Amino acid sequence: MAEVITPTTPEKDYGNKKIVFLAGPIKGAPNWQKQAIADLSDLDVCIANPRRENSDGFNMDLQIEWESRFLAAADVIMFWIPPKETDIAGRDYAQTTRFELSEWAVKTNYNSGRKKIVVGIDEAFYGRSYIAIRLSEKNIAVYNNYADTLAQVKQQLTTGAKLFFTSDTHFGSKRTLLLSRRPFSDIEQMNEILIANWNKVVAPQDEVYHLGDFGDLEIAPRLNGKIHLILGNYEQALLATDGNYKKMLEQTFAEVLLNGIVMLKDGSNMFITHKPSECRRDMFNAFGHIHGLKKVNYLGVNVGVDGNHFLPMSEDDILFYKKSLQTYDYEVFI
Repeated sequence: MAEVITPTTPEKDYGNKKIVFLAGPIKGAPNWQKQAIADLSDLDVCIANPRRENSDGFNMDLQIEWESRFLAAADVIMFWIPPKETDIAGRDYAQTTRFELSEWAVKTNYNSGRKKIVVGIDEAFYGRSYIAIRLSEKNIAVYNNYADTLAQVKQQLTTGAKLFFTSDTHFGSKRTLLLSRRPFSDIEQMNEILIANWNKVVAPQDEVYHLGDFGDLEIAPRLNGKIHLILGNYEQALLATDGNYKKMLEQTFAEVLLNGIVMLKDGSNMFITHKPSECRRDMFNAFGHIHGLKKVNYLGVNVGVDGNHFLPMSEDDILFYKKSLQTYDYEVFI
C-alpha cells in the first residue's frame, strides 16, 4: 500500500520505496492530488503531496524547503495541470507549477534522464501548446488527459530500473590484460567473463554509466542496460585521429558525454568523470582511469572494474562508500 507524505508528516526513513511527487497547481485548482493518491494507493510507493488540508501553522520557508527536498528525492515527478476551478485575485493560475516544470525539465535533461518527470496538461489550459512544444525539445511528452498521465506515472514507478557505474573495461585490449595483470588466460576469456559479470547484475531495463575506456565497441550490443558513455582518454585520443569515431560512439551508446552529474536516490548529486584529477570538490565523485591502484579517495570512489571484482558498481554500492567516506578518519588519506 502507498504511504502519503505531506509537509506536516513526521520525519522517518522511507527505506527503498520509490517516491512520486505530485507537482501541480493547488490554488485555484480542484483537489486532483486526492484523486491521484487514491489511484496510486495500490502501489508500494511513497506519495509526496504538497497540498495542506488547512493553513494552520503555515510557514512559507518550511513549505519551500520541504518541497525542494522531496522534489530532489523523488524518482518520478507527476505534473498535472487540470482546468482552473476558481480565480485567485492577483495570481495567474498554475504560475508556480510552470516555474517548477521549467526547472525540472532542465534538471532531468542535465542529469541524463535519471529522474523521470511525467507531464499532463488539460487541453483547456491556456498556453498548453507552447509548453508542449518547448518540452518536446527536451524529449518530454505532454499528455492531454489525467488518465494517460496517471498510466505513464504507474509505468515509471513499476519498471524496476536500477543504476550502475563502471569504467575501464578495455574490451579486446591485450595491453590492458598484461599491464593490469588481469587474471585471465587470454583476451577472449577476459571479454567473456567481463560480459557475463556485467549481465549477471545489470538487467535489460537498467541504466549504466561507463566512465571511459570502453574498448571494442562491437561488445556493446551483448551488454544489458542502457549505456551512457563518459569519454575516457582512449576515446578522446581516437576522436582526435578518426573522423568516423564520433558517429560510431553515438550509434553505440545512449549518449556520449565528457563528464556529467547524476542525481542519486538519496537526493544528492554525484559528479562523474574519467580521471580522478578531474573530480569536483563541491560534491561526491565517481571516476575511473587508475584501474585497481586505489579504491577511494576523499572526494569519491573508483568504479573501474579492476578494483571492483570485474563487476559494475550498483547505486547502492556508491551510496555505501559515500556514507563511509564521510566518517573516515583523515589519517586514511595521508
